[in-house]
Amino acid sequence: MTQQSSSPRLRPVIRVFVSSTFSDMKHERNALQEHVFTKLEELCQKNGFQFQAIDLRWGVSTEVGLDHRAMRICFEELRRSQEISPEPNFLVLFGDRYGWRPLPCSAHR
Repeated sequence: MTQQSSSPRLRPVIRVFVSSTFSDMKHERNALQEHVFTKLEELCQKNGFQFQAIDLRWGVSTEVGLDHRAMRICFEELRRSQEISPEPNFLVLFGDRYGWRPLPCSAHR
C-alpha cells in the first residue's frame, strides 16, 4: 500500500450531495446513512477512495432554512461536490412535497 492510498487525506474523494426537503424523507435518509453509505465507505476505502455523503439536514438550522441562506448553503455544497468528485455527485429524493420557493431577496419595479 502506498503512502497516498494509506492516508485518508490524500485519497481521491467520492462526494455525494443528498437533496430533499428537510422535513420529509427522514426514514429514507436514515436508511441511506445506516445501510448504504457505510457500505459505500467500505467499498471506496478498499479501492483507494474516500466517500463523503453531504446531508445538510443536520447542518442547517430552522432559522437559516426560513430564508435565502439555506439555498445558498445547499448550492455551495453542491458546487463543492461537483468540483472535487467525479460524477455522479448528486442524489435527489423526491416525495409528496417539493419544498418551498422563497421570495426574491429584493423586488424591482
